[in-house]
Amino acid sequence: MTRLKYSSRPHPGPRPASVSVACSSSSLSLLILIVALSIPCARGTAQELKWRNATSFEVDGKGWAQTAGPFDRLPDSAKPKVNSTAWNLSKDSAGISIRFTTDASAVSVRWSLVNDSLAMPHMPATGCSGLDLYARAATGEWRFIGNCRPSKRDGNQSTIEFPDGTKAKRDCLLYLPVYNGTKSLEIGVPTGSQIDKPEVSTANRPKPVVVYGTSITQGGCASRPGMIWTSILGRMLDGPVINLGFSSSGDMAPPVGNVLAEIDAAAYVIDCTWNMGTGKEMFLDHVTSMVEAIRLTHPVTPILFMGQSMISPAAHPSERTRDLEFAVQSLQKAGAQNIMFVPPDDFIGSDGEGTVDGIHYTDIGMQRQAQALYPIVAIVLREGAVDKSNTKVPSAPIGRVRP
Repeated sequence: MTRLKYSSRPHPGPRPASVSVACSSSSLSLLILIVALSIPCARGTAQELKWRNATSFEVDGKGWAQTAGPFDRLPDSAKPKVNSTAWNLSKDSAGISIRFTTDASAVSVRWSLVNDSLAMPHMPATGCSGLDLYARAATGEWRFIGNCRPSKRDGNQSTIEFPDGTKAKRDCLLYLPVYNGTKSLEIGVPTGSQIDKPEVSTANRPKPVVVYGTSITQGGCASRPGMIWTSILGRMLDGPVINLGFSSSGDMAPPVGNVLAEIDAAAYVIDCTWNMGTGKEMFLDHVTSMVEAIRLTHPVTPILFMGQSMISPAAHPSERTRDLEFAVQSLQKAGAQNIMFVPPDDFIGSDGEGTVDGIHYTDIGMQRQAQALYPIVAIVLREGAVDKSNTKVPSAPIGRVRP
């Protein structure tokens, strides 16, 4: 394809005639006065916002408090236990959010990114490198307020106004970039407005749901950060969900189970079939290693294994899904407790609208998967256990179960 070439030189044309302007002393004095009066106004505009580092609020979605970067997803101790791709992707801030309260009528953000690349061919910059602001409505539900679009790696700035335009205290969630790292982040509100930590600290919230998996788990290819299925699920549960999705690297390699076990979770959700090979023995080996690693420190915590989502209903169950189900059922027959196979039949619907490319999800696919998993995970959290015979999706959601 031939690229169009544009010249940065001005179009040739006649030079403008020189213009001579004679200024009287009174006109010059008036001009100086106007310029002088405008200077304080410019300074006042720069001082309208008060800024705070986002880390001074509550950071949700991190499994470890101490990481090299403030919004990294894995600690340094995990580096020798995961492959290089997963380690590099752990610098992406997928699923991490900032919780705060404010009475401002608008919220501003300044952020810098780790990578120059802002988007992918099948995922926009708003999702890869942007930010999403949500606020809790009077009904208690989280509502999308606006997206902050990046234009460069460093020094992005954006302002989002609340639709009602009023100053009212509200809980806010700011979701971070999904396929880029967040190097720095500040939140600003107009002078005279309040911005504080939420009433409930992260340490005092319920134990998190830990999700480990593939590029789909990480968030490919949602249009914005709040639309990845782990974040949707977190809002539905109204509780913390930790996203440990790593593109092309969610393969249940044996050392990874030890990393997951470092997090004191309410439940573990394993979504790895797309990154696995085939073969019943291979699946049995990897699932066994995962369960054994977690059980060393969490003997009864529920572990859910998700089947492979397919765009065509006729493709269910895939060979990988059958291999995974065999592995889970084999462990159940051997006496393993609180593990569950989740069939993927209802994950993304049957109309073909759930994916971008036959694999990675659209926003519709993300929403559908969260809705399919919500009743299952909600029951597990409520009961603190799974019934090994219950492998089907409950007919309807049971309502919010987390404070």
